[in-house]
Amino acid sequence: MSSRNDNDPEQPEWFADRRFKKVDLHCHSVFSTFKYFRIANTRDSYNRPEEVYRLAKERGMDFVTITDHDSIDGCLSLLDRRPDLDDFFISEEVETWFPDTRQRIHVNVFDIDEKQHEEIQRRRRNIYDLHDYLREERILASANHMFQNYRMRNSPRRYFEEMLRMFDIFEVKNGAMTSHHNRLVEDLMAVVREKRGAVSLVAGSDAHTLAPLARVYTVAEAATVSEFLEKVRGGTCFVWGSEMGFRMLLSDVYRMVFRYYGSVLDWKNPEFTGVEKARHLAIAACGAPFSAAGLPFAVTTLNYLKQIFVTKTVGQELLEHWEGSGDEPS
Repeated sequence: MSSRNDNDPEQPEWFADRRFKKVDLHCHSVFSTFKYFRIANTRDSYNRPEEVYRLAKERGMDFVTITDHDSIDGCLSLLDRRPDLDDFFISEEVETWFPDTRQRIHVNVFDIDEKQHEEIQRRRRNIYDLHDYLREERILASANHMFQNYRMRNSPRRYFEEMLRMFDIFEVKNGAMTSHHNRLVEDLMAVVREKRGAVSLVAGSDAHTLAPLARVYTVAEAATVSEFLEKVRGGTCFVWGSEMGFRMLLSDVYRMVFRYYGSVLDWKNPEFTGVEKARHLAIAACGAPFSAAGLPFAVTTLNYLKQIFVTKTVGQELLEHWEGSGDEPS
């Protein structure tokens, strides 16, 4: 399949080189279970799995995966329709916690099966239990957007060291994060690589709508999916792309909100029974004033500012510590 981006002047020369394979390692479909703006009863994503696959390929991705929140239903739905796909692999984004501080972490797990998904869901309430299982099964996993959910519930140094102890793969470029956040994580990982060596860096769009899909991705020289994932495991890959930025991120949020109201008002929508449609319409009517009053704008803005604050204070302090000391990250 040809890529829309083949003649894009912003693409690097190697983009069309078939030796290099490209994958957006972080994107969502309508099957994601985690929801934002619950008062508006919106979904986390409206992307149909088949649309995600089609558009990722059109934008030059050689292999495709979907990382829905605590679900592989989007992956299975696509494979049910397209069992012939040999360039697609099952993944998910797992929400887990540190048991003592309840610090929330998002972890992408790649190339899993249904049995592994069930066990991952059983163990995800405790990050240490989850980590043990991932190591036992040798499941490829990346720690996502390291400081997005950081809540000062443990010291920055302890948090950083714990993450380094459990993970060898870190998402350093996330299309939905601020450039401040991504740059800090990449700088931290550069220090880790210098002092410890063994760390792999990956990227993904974190797309919840189709517009930013495949705009941020991971690149490795490989011929097959399994070869690509082994290159990621070994750290012989690199990241590419640009963050959405605040304006595009905000428009992405409102696009989801309005898609929700549109789906509720569409009485031909087969997803809901008549009773369910009436109930959802009532909920939407209650949530509409909050959405119109700018609740998504407020939440998105505060989250964006929080990222900048954390990266410029806690994260920067952590970076200066490791750069200035003789300590080796454990």
